[in-house]
Amino acid sequence: MRTQIPGRMPAAHRYSWAAAVAALALFATACGGAVRDDKAAAPAPAAYKPYTDTDNCGVTTSYDRPPQRAATLTSNATELMLELGLADRMVGTAYLKGRTIGDKYKEPYARIPVLADAQPSLEKLLEATPDFVYSGYPDGFSESSGHTRARLGELNVKTHLNPEGCAKAPVTFDQLYGELRSIGGIFGVPERAERSAAAFRQRLDAVTARLAGAAPVKVFVYNSGADAAQTTGGNSMLNEIITRAGGTNVFADLNERWTKVSWEQLAERKPDVVLIYDYVTPPIDAKIATLKATPALADVPALRANAFPVISLSVAQPGPRSVDAVEELARQLHPDRP
Repeated sequence: MRTQIPGRMPAAHRYSWAAAVAALALFATACGGAVRDDKAAAPAPAAYKPYTDTDNCGVTTSYDRPPQRAATLTSNATELMLELGLADRMVGTAYLKGRTIGDKYKEPYARIPVLADAQPSLEKLLEATPDFVYSGYPDGFSESSGHTRARLGELNVKTHLNPEGCAKAPVTFDQLYGELRSIGGIFGVPERAERSAAAFRQRLDAVTARLAGAAPVKVFVYNSGADAAQTTGGNSMLNEIITRAGGTNVFADLNERWTKVSWEQLAERKPDVVLIYDYVTPPIDAKIATLKATPALADVPALRANAFPVISLSVAQPGPRSVDAVEELARQLHPDRP
């Protein structure tokens, strides 16, 4: 049975620095000192190669032993850990929020405690006594969560952020391969990282071969919005997914991960399809109804053709299932190339 850790600390009771240190000491004592000073940590395995996680969104961290008690704060970080066979090093996950876990990862995922449905409070996170915290999105380390990277560093907890979260330029699948290598290096399993990267590359190459000669489809991503549209610019993994699936993001020229555009801007770009970004709420039908009720979009080719492919947040976020997203979207954009 899956372990659920109930409760969430109100924002008004967020830990002070002194309280966090005191709580950490208490948790470490009660749980066998899993979060502790490096001098007291277990020696590194003989085969472990010291690793430096260089400039990870502005933070550089050195490892002379692999983490033993990892907590992941987003599902894409969780899945990347599971892709590398690291379930036995995980003491908690969080922030599923409507996302589904891939079939490949469900069995090991079911054995890992859930710290919170959304972001855990600092208290809940520290109860798991992690020595490593990994987030796929910046909000995992925000001030509102109570556990910034700086705060966790002061508590002797090392951290890593998926670099798509701080991207200032277009993201490609090279970043996914790099992320696999980073986590593989941190945990001392570089050979697993290389195997996964090679398998993903092979699958993407198969899609490229299948789409050879196909004309790119002009795609607009509709996340949400009624007065204006939330969409993706050129600096997100979803932009790269669209490209690899035989499409062109009509707002790829915007130097943003996610941004808002007006309905008039959208109409001017004349997309062939509107890709509905599905994260459960609001539902797909409601998003399509909003688009059809917007007068400025009446002559947009995608609306005239009723062309609304769908991609779920679960596969479109940056992580191992981004490859699934390319395969799924390629079939929707180019149904003649199964």
